Amino acid sequence: MKNLKIITLLIFVATLLACSDASDEDLGTTGEGILTAKVDGEDFSSLKVAVVAVVSNNVVNVQGSNSNGDYIRFSILNYSGPGVYKTGDAITNVNTIQYGTVNPIVAWISTFTSGSGTIEITEETSSTVSGTFYFTGINDDYASKVITEGVFSAPKN
Repeated sequence: MKNLKIITLLIFVATLLACSDASDEDLGTTGEGILTAKVDGEDFSSLKVAVVAVVSNNVVNVQGSNSNGDYIRFSILNYSGPGVYKTGDAITNVNTIQYGTVNPIVAWISTFTSGSGTIEITEETSSTVSGTFYFTGINDDYASKVITEGVFSAPKN
């Protein structure tokens, strides 16, 4: 339940900030998280304050969003520590990674046999989860987005 509250709070904050291209400094916020990537070749950078990781019961959830409300999030089930985790490669694989926007509301997802992706957890400490990712996500209209050069260092909550 605590994890759901945290994720709901992050989505709420992202929605509130969705009206600008503001940075952490512009908003007067501070944070230590990093989540960056290229979305169809364009730079994506999360607000530092909006990056969070939750690790519990062999599950890792990481999310980051920018001031427009665009976000990248992923979930790894059956997490067993640093290593490489795939998405979109098998109907039995419930790992998920997605890129989404709030204006308009659209999400491009890789899970089960939709899209394809790789998340590499390179380090987990008592306070952070770090690694890299890339994926091709598919939306409800079967359009795709290619996310490359993903890097994250997310404080644990």
